[in-house]
Amino acid sequence: MTTAGPAFGDPYDDPQRTNPDLPRVTPAPRLRPRDRRIVQALALTALLPAFLVLKWTDETDSMQKNLKPPEKVTTVPNGATGTLAGAQWKAVARQARAPLAFGTKPKDDTVTELQVVLAVRPDDAAAAKTIGSYGFVYTFTDGGGRSWSANGLAAGTPRPGAVTRLTVRGTVPRTEAAALALRVQAPKTSRKSGKPLPSLRFAP
Repeated sequence: MTTAGPAFGDPYDDPQRTNPDLPRVTPAPRLRPRDRRIVQALALTALLPAFLVLKWTDETDSMQKNLKPPEKVTTVPNGATGTLAGAQWKAVARQARAPLAFGTKPKDDTVTELQVVLAVRPDDAAAAKTIGSYGFVYTFTDGGGRSWSANGLAAGTPRPGAVTRLTVRGTVPRTEAAALALRVQAPKTSRKSGKPLPSLRFAP
């Protein structure tokens, strides 16, 4: 006696199928549009902090590159010699005088031109080239963090092993001139990676 099967048959009950052990595949339910938007919103919310962290890191790196580099200041007592940019530096003279007048502008008795003469001896040709080029920053500073810019001018061309006189001039308050220190900052190009920019501070 033969028992008849289902009218239309069952594709998963075919005795002739070649892979009888494969499980029945059930199609995954499709998300409704509203549910899909909710899932997308949750995914975006989870990823947003990571994007913010990456953006903050990029901006921090960019800011650190543009910030003024850290500085290492070495104080040079009166009569002593300091080393900077491959050269020996020593303050040999200091004086204050009335600043130059321009045209008919009234004379300003509240300021004075402070001059400091430095004796600079480069150790080698590279140092002599650095001393003779632009890039050094000269400032007169007080003990309260205030500073006044100055200019340095060498007399002649610096040569290895020879002493060159370099005069630094700046306009400063007359009442502060005697107490101001001279700071000489090396060119930024001479700064070594991972190290602060060296400077010398000549005591008043």
